[in-house]
Amino acid sequence: RRFTELKHYSDELQSVISHLLRVRARVADRLYGVYKVHGNYGRVFSEWSAIEKEMGDGLQSAGHHMDVYAASIDDILEEEEHYADQLKEYLFYAEALRAVCRKHELMQYDLEMAAQDLTSKKQQCEELATGTVRTFSLKGMTSKLFGQETPEQREAKIKVLEEQIQEGEEQLKSKNLEGRDFVKSAWADIERFKEQKNHDLKEALISYAVMQISMCKKGIQVWTNAKECFSKM
Repeated sequence: RRFTELKHYSDELQSVISHLLRVRARVADRLYGVYKVHGNYGRVFSEWSAIEKEMGDGLQSAGHHMDVYAASIDDILEEEEHYADQLKEYLFYAEALRAVCRKHELMQYDLEMAAQDLTSKKQQCEELATGTVRTFSLKGMTSKLFGQETPEQREAKIKVLEEQIQEGEEQLKSKNLEGRDFVKSAWADIERFKEQKNHDLKEALISYAVMQISMCKKGIQVWTNAKECFSKM
């Protein structure tokens, strides 16, 4: 049950992070466009300043602030990409969780097949020992059509089956131990990764928010500076 829930969780985690990264990419594209368009302000103010005498210096200074603002987006997006990469790491984390779940499923399948094979061999051994066939089989039909096996043949087959049953029981025991060890070690790793994930994602999201706040403050400062330039004209 725990591994089934973990598989659902990993699917949902990957879906949420993928969607978050797509939204971030769209916002970044729009933001890039907004910043770069401010470069047009810089160009227009500079061209305008060339034809003005009293207003020229103020327009030129305002244009400079706009140029700096437009150019700053490259560093901003580079920093933002760093936080996006931290989120992308947890796409691989989600995939690793699914891989653990798949391995557990395969181990469980092997265990069930080994148990089923052992049960089948025990049934065959019992049928040979008692001479009764509990289920329909091709072997049973063959015996009816062509006669029963000799006691020596039956004893030889019983001996082989007993050896196979012993091997099967040892194999089943080994697979059970292997499965328990896997669950124990895998779950310890999963709990540790969950704690690390909580820390990493919290840190990345807070840093992203702080970066956005800082970016907005820089935008306010640019327009404040531009306002002062216009006031001095």
